[in-house]
Amino acid sequence: IVLRYFFGDLRYQKANVQVYAFNAASIALHERLGFRLEGRLRRSIFTGGAFHDVLLFGRTDDEFFVLDRDDRG
Repeated sequence: IVLRYFFGDLRYQKANVQVYAFNAASIALHERLGFRLEGRLRRSIFTGGAFHDVLLFGRTDDEFFVLDRDDRG
């Protein structure tokens, strides 16, 4: 619903998100939502006594409308 509003009503061309590489649940969620891994910022966050990567995910409006149409039949 949020992505439909973002791309349909607000007419944005692209959605971006940053996810910590150790957050497997968030990575899986964004992949299920159709986001694609676009890059990695190595050793960008220091938490829990260690450096971790930040993953960059993106999804375009074209990708959204093709996949959204396929999902609805």
